[in-house]
This record gives sequence, structure tokens and C-alpha cells, in this order.
Amino acid sequence: KQRRLELNLTQPYVAEKMGVTASTILRYENGSIDNTKKMVLEGLSEALHVSVEWLKGETDEYETDITDKRELQIRDAMGDILEQ
Repeated sequence: KQRRLELNLTQPYVAEKMGVTASTILRYENGSIDNTKKMVLEGLSEALHVSVEWLKGETDEYETDITDKRELQIRDAMGDILEQ
């Protein structure tokens, strides 16, 4: 949740990027889902531009050069274009 808020992203936005519902993101954020699968962690890691280790609480620092929502949206759009 912390990183999502830093990037000023909504739960629906992150959910769309991961292919899950916003309520699923809410459940991850509030700890209702504690048996997070590797695939989900990798999706969250990619959506939030942080390491899986950071998501799991194994490190306090995340490495990223993304600092705002606009830059994230531009990178996502470029990735979508390259996938076509």
C-alpha cells in the first residue's frame, strides 16, 4: 500500500495491471491474504516497480527510478506499444 500511495496509484489501476480485482488488492494490502503466490508477487513487483524482496518485507529499501504516476503511465504505455 505504501508504494502504491507514493506513486499516487489507485487500487483499481494496480488491479488492472495485475489482472485481478480491486478487492483482491485491498485484501493483499490489509493482510487478509498472507499466502501470496510467487506469480502474484511478481505482478505486484512489476506494477509498483519494486523488488519482490521489498514486498515480502525482506528489505526496507526498494530500488526504482520511478518517482511519479505520470512517468509510470508513460512507461506502461510504451511497454504496451512494444508488445503489439
